Amino acid sequence: MKENPLQTTIKEEVRLEGVGLHTGNKSSLTFRPSLANTGIRFFRADLPGIPMIPARLAFVVTTVRGTNLGLGEAKVHTIEHVLSACTGLGIDNIDVLTSANEPPIMDGSAMPFVEALLRAGLVDLDAPKRWLHLPHEVTYQAKDGARYRAEPSDRFEISATLIHDHPMMPKMSLSMTVDLESYLAEVARARTFCFEHEVASLQSQGLAQGGSLENAIVIGKSEFHTNAEGLRYQDEFVRHKMLDLIGDLTLIGRPLFKMRITAERLGHAHNVEFAKLLDEAAKKLRKSKNRVLEAK
Repeated sequence: MKENPLQTTIKEEVRLEGVGLHTGNKSSLTFRPSLANTGIRFFRADLPGIPMIPARLAFVVTTVRGTNLGLGEAKVHTIEHVLSACTGLGIDNIDVLTSANEPPIMDGSAMPFVEALLRAGLVDLDAPKRWLHLPHEVTYQAKDGARYRAEPSDRFEISATLIHDHPMMPKMSLSMTVDLESYLAEVARARTFCFEHEVASLQSQGLAQGGSLENAIVIGKSEFHTNAEGLRYQDEFVRHKMLDLIGDLTLIGRPLFKMRITAERLGHAHNVEFAKLLDEAAKKLRKSKNRVLEAK
């Protein structure tokens, strides 16, 4: 990491096309360069006035099988893979235009977005990064057994543990330092997944309308259903949960700095609630520092 890193965006516009995982809608996504301190913003290019939705915690509307944002009548679904790719590459500011209410799922991982962003090129902006750093522990625990903890560290690292009561899904754990090299090697290619017994129920709820074995892994009673490629990693499932967590934490609006995150039984709702706790703790710390400065 550079001693005094600058905020970044992309050099030029880049576009992808596909279908939304849950809506099944045909969709194009366009990444555009943005200015310092604007953050990551989604735009519904298909709606009058091209309404904008900031990629921030305050605009999360639902977390059912994905993280969904909304502002007024404008909504954009399943944004976690896009956000994960941006954070994995260290991008602070970017505009994301969608031609429908959900970005294309592509192959179910973050890698197609990563590759598009790298084609566009990264560029530094004339403004320092604004980190989120906490010198104390923050914990979150839910009734279903989900547990999260943040504590000071000498780097940004995550340890994730996936636990499912399923014969094809033994307990899986992964620990990694979150930097560009590790992100590309360890999690960017990991694809989304669901259980075979869930498919009919999901589709009856209007979800997974664009799902297929080309963009998701389906876990059966005794085998994995996927495309001819097979699993990309033996523990691809916990790696994808790590990918999702990185994307959901992006909604804080500041990259995490010198923190160790430990998470067990991860899910989007828990990711977002934990992110809110981190955000609130950071805001309290900044207010406290400001009061000390004002008193001097």
